[in-house]
Amino acid sequence: MFGASRFRQFFDFLSLWLAVAIPGLAALQRVAWDSVWRDDLPLVRGLGLVAPGGPSTLTTVAMQLASLFPLGPLPFRAALISALALSICSTFVFLMARGVLETHVPGSFLNAPLAGVAALSASLGPGLQAEATVGGGATVPLAAGLAALWAITHPQWSKERRHGVCAILSGALLTESALAALVVLLACAVSMVLRKDWPGNRREWIAWGLWPLTVGVLMMPAWFRPLSPNSILNYGRDFSMAELAMVDPVARPATGLAAWKAEVGVVSLVIAVLGGVMGLVRKRTRWLVAPWLLVVATDAVFPASHGGVLTVDQLTALRSFAIVAIAMLASVGVQTVVTTLTDTALPMAKAAAVLLVLFDGTLVAVTAENAAFSVDRSVQPGASAYTDQALYRIDPNAMVLVRSHAIIWRLLASQVVAGARPDVVVVPFPLMGRGTVAAGVLAHEPAATMMLRDMALEGTAGPHAVSRVSDRRRLLVELDPAWKDEMAVHLKAEGLWLSMETQPLGRSDRRLAAENAGKVIERVAKAASSQPADEATQSVLLTVAKQQTLAAALAKDRQVTYDLLQKMAAVAPQDLFVRALKQRMEHAKGATIDVSGLIR
Repeated sequence: MFGASRFRQFFDFLSLWLAVAIPGLAALQRVAWDSVWRDDLPLVRGLGLVAPGGPSTLTTVAMQLASLFPLGPLPFRAALISALALSICSTFVFLMARGVLETHVPGSFLNAPLAGVAALSASLGPGLQAEATVGGGATVPLAAGLAALWAITHPQWSKERRHGVCAILSGALLTESALAALVVLLACAVSMVLRKDWPGNRREWIAWGLWPLTVGVLMMPAWFRPLSPNSILNYGRDFSMAELAMVDPVARPATGLAAWKAEVGVVSLVIAVLGGVMGLVRKRTRWLVAPWLLVVATDAVFPASHGGVLTVDQLTALRSFAIVAIAMLASVGVQTVVTTLTDTALPMAKAAAVLLVLFDGTLVAVTAENAAFSVDRSVQPGASAYTDQALYRIDPNAMVLVRSHAIIWRLLASQVVAGARPDVVVVPFPLMGRGTVAAGVLAHEPAATMMLRDMALEGTAGPHAVSRVSDRRRLLVELDPAWKDEMAVHLKAEGLWLSMETQPLGRSDRRLAAENAGKVIERVAKAASSQPADEATQSVLLTVAKQQTLAAALAKDRQVTYDLLQKMAAVAPQDLFVRALKQRMEHAKGATIDVSGLIR
C-alpha cells in the first residue's frame, strides 16, 4: 500500500512537471530573435517608451526586468516573458483541472493524467503558442486571470486569504485587459454565490478593498508617463491596438469554441459539452464548473480576431480563457464517460474506457502538430527584410510620410527600441493630432509647418506644403487617397515607397523606377516566403504594390499601370483590387482611369 501511494505521488508530480515544462519549452524554440509585425506596438508600449491605450502595467514591468539581462535582442527578451507566462498558465490549468476532477470523482488514479492532458492540449495549441512567441501577447493577462480563479477556489486557504489574493490579481488584470478582468470578476462572483463564500464580516470586505488599491497603484505609470520631460514619444491615452486590429487583413472573428473545433476536433468539443453539463448538474462541482461556462458564453458574445498577423487583438485574452475552459470541461467529460463505463458490466466496457483515455491523450499530439506547422517566429525574416529596405537603405536625412498603422509601428519600433536611423523623420499621419508628435516633427524639420497645418485643417497635405519639404529633404510617402493627378505626376516608385519629386516626371523615368522598385519588392517577398509563410509581410507588400500601381494610374500612365497590374495578378490573381482595376482600365476612355474607392 505504501509503494502504491508513493508511485501515485511520483506519477502526479510527473504529470505536473510535464504540464509546466513542455509548453514553455515549445514556445521558446519558436520565439523570434528579431521583432515581427505583431509585437511592434506591444514592444514599444511594453518597454514604457510611449503611453498609448491601455497601460499594460504587468507587461511593462516584466519586459523592463527582462531587458536588464543580456539574453539577446530586446524583442527576444520580451518574448521570453510571454513564453514564461505560458508555463505559468499551464500550471494553473493543471491545478484547477485536477481540483475539479478530484471533486467530481475523488481518489481516481486518472485525475492527474487527465489534468495534464487538459493543460497540454490548451497550452500547446496554435492559439496560445502564437501568443507566447511575441512580446506583449495574451499569456500575461491569462496568467493573472487564471491565478485569480485558482485563488478564489483554493480548498485549503482561509476566506480572507482567498478574497485578498483574488482582489489583487483581478485588479492587476484590469490594467492589462478590462474585458477579461470583468469576466474574471463575474466568474469569481458566480463561484462565491454557488459556494456561499461571499464576504461576511468586515475583515473579508477589507480584503476586497485591495482591488481598487491595486488598480490605482498599477495605473500610476499610465497617468504620469505623459508628464515626464524625458518621454521619448507621447501619443496620449486614447490610442489602442483596436485601431490596428481593424486593418489586419488576415484576421477574422473567431470564438474559443470555433478555435477548439478547428485545432482539436468536433469529438473533443462534444465531450467538453458533456463535461460542462455533468459538472453543472452535480451540486458538488457546480461552483467549480459554472464560472468556466460563463467564460465560454462571454467569449461567444465577444469574439476576438483569429489569425491576425499585424497585431494582437485586445480580446485575445478572453478567447484564451475560453480555450482553457473548454480543455478543462473536456477532461471532466472524459472522466465522466470513463467512470460510467468502468462501473457498468457491459462487455468490453473497460477496453472502451482505456481507448477513450488514449484518445484524449492523442489530443495533445494533434494540437502540438497544428502549432508546429502554423506557429514558428524563429524562421520569419520577412519583417527584418522589409525594415532593411524601407528604413535602413533610404537616403540620409529623409522624411517619410506614413499612413498605414502597421508600417508606422514597424518604423517607430525600429527607431525607438533598436535605435535605427535617427536621422530619418517619420511623420505618422493618423497620430499627428496626438500628444507631442507634431512638435517632434517640427523640431526635426521646421519647413514642415505648412504641411502639418494642412493636415490639421484639411486632413491631407497640400501640393505646395509637400513641395516645400521635398526641396529640403528626400521625401518618401505612402499614397494618400485625397491626392489628385497634380500630385501624382510628381510621384515615382522607389523601393517600398513612393518618392515625391520636385518636378513632374516623364513616362520613361516612371517606368524605369517601377522596374527597380519591383526588384526590391521581389527580394523582400522571397524572404517572406519561408515556411511557414510570413503573411504579415506579404500583405504589406501587396499594399505597397497597390499604392505604386494607383500612383501610376493617377498620373495617367497606362503602360506602367498595366505592367504593375500584371505583376500583381501573377502573385494575387483573385485579389479584388486586381480584378476591379482591370475592369476599370478596360472601360476607361483615354488615359484617365477611375481609381476612386480602390484605396482607403
